[in-house]
Amino acid sequence: MNNVNIIGTMTRDLELKYLPSGVAVGSFAIAVNQDYKKQDGTKVEKTSFFDVKVIGKQSEIISQYFSKGSRIGITGELEQETWQDNQGQNKSKVVIKLEQFSFIDKKSNDNQGQRSQTQNNYQPKQQHQQDI
Repeated sequence: MNNVNIIGTMTRDLELKYLPSGVAVGSFAIAVNQDYKKQDGTKVEKTSFFDVKVIGKQSEIISQYFSKGSRIGITGELEQETWQDNQGQNKSKVVIKLEQFSFIDKKSNDNQGQRSQTQNNYQPKQQHQQDI
């Protein structure tokens, strides 16, 4: 099973692009804070950063309702991406391929203003998605 659920803060606005077929593709990153205490009682704050890839209508919805600094809940699967850099070195990273998301915060300049800050899950209809 390859499934991850995270609530985090967007570190940048969603970058929205369109494939020649017209399918929306987006990417953004989130930061997840973890606080815990060591055995000696010392408080430790740790932040982890994750890249997120979004395909389809969800890209447009996230772009409309979320921006840098917004909190978002995501469910997705981990995916390994590989490429060669300019020096010919093989590189790789793990990204989260978003399957669904939850509204935790709304975009500050949201004109509708009707979204609550409770979780309103958005799950897309199953569709064939191209690899990018």
